[in-house]
Amino acid sequence: MKGPRKLKQKTVTLSSCEAEFMAATTAACHALWLRSLASELTGVEPKLVTLFVDNKSVIALMKNPVFHGRSKHIDTRFHFIRECIEKRQIVIEFVNTGEQRADVLTKALPGVKLDVMQQLLGVRDLEPC
Repeated sequence: MKGPRKLKQKTVTLSSCEAEFMAATTAACHALWLRSLASELTGVEPKLVTLFVDNKSVIALMKNPVFHGRSKHIDTRFHFIRECIEKRQIVIEFVNTGEQRADVLTKALPGVKLDVMQQLLGVRDLEPC
């Protein structure tokens, strides 16, 4: 079994919606691989993969297989995520930008915001104050 690899997006995108659509597809591939690995290691079927997306246009593009005039140029390999949704391998849920848990891994956050993100992620201090 070959694992996911770190890649920069090789395609030039024309919009943030397109870039997030491609990133979500890559995230879905990695999540499904990790789910498969967890199943192999534990012998237990893991929970369904849920992707939290903070862009409603991206969600519409993922869930609606109808031809979109503005997205017709997107490489077909990125439409893999639609197939995953149809097969119920992953679930897409909208999350407000302010509650996007991935921000803690990609942005410098002020102390208050960092505290909120830690609570959302379930991070706890192991040493008493």
